[in-house]
Order: sequence, then C-alpha cells, then structure tokens
Amino acid sequence: MTADETTVHHGTLPKPTNLRDTLERAGIEYLDVDEERIVVIYQQAILMVTATDGQVTATQELDVELWEAAPGTVEQEPETLLTAFCDELVAATDTP
Repeated sequence: MTADETTVHHGTLPKPTNLRDTLERAGIEYLDVDEERIVVIYQQAILMVTATDGQVTATQELDVELWEAAPGTVEQEPETLLTAFCDELVAATDTP
C-alpha cells in the first residue's frame, strides 16, 4: 500500500458503545489519541479508529483506517482485515 492509498471501513455498532471497554473485553490493545480517536493494534496491524458520531466513550458509528499492515502480510486484503476487526468489535459489544 502506498502513502496515497487509504483503506477506510465504515462500521456501525448495534448500540452506543464505549470503545475502550469493548476493546478491553475483546483483549485488543489500543492507545488513546483524543476524545474521538483510538489507535488499535489488531493482528499486528495498526488501525486508527474514529468515532464519527460522538466520542469513543459512547459511539455507534465509526471509521476504521488501516495505518500500517502487519509485518509480512502482503497477501491479506486490507478490507478483509478491517471487516474482521469490525466483526470482532460488534461481537464484543454483546459480551456481558
């Protein structure tokens, strides 16, 4: 992927969700950036997750951007990785 290419996936969660709590429940590492953004390490890739309808503590809509692919994973399509991340995030919102 070149610097000019951007891979962004728009995701919708079933209900307003605290992304920090959900990522912790799913065992996914993250770093806070600000009230709307979190950097996530998922399957060794670096993702930027942006709450598009509020803050990371209560969002239902988000954009997930692939910043850097995992080392040595040229075969995996970025959209596949972002979809898998969003699916795992949705599954974690249903976890009590």
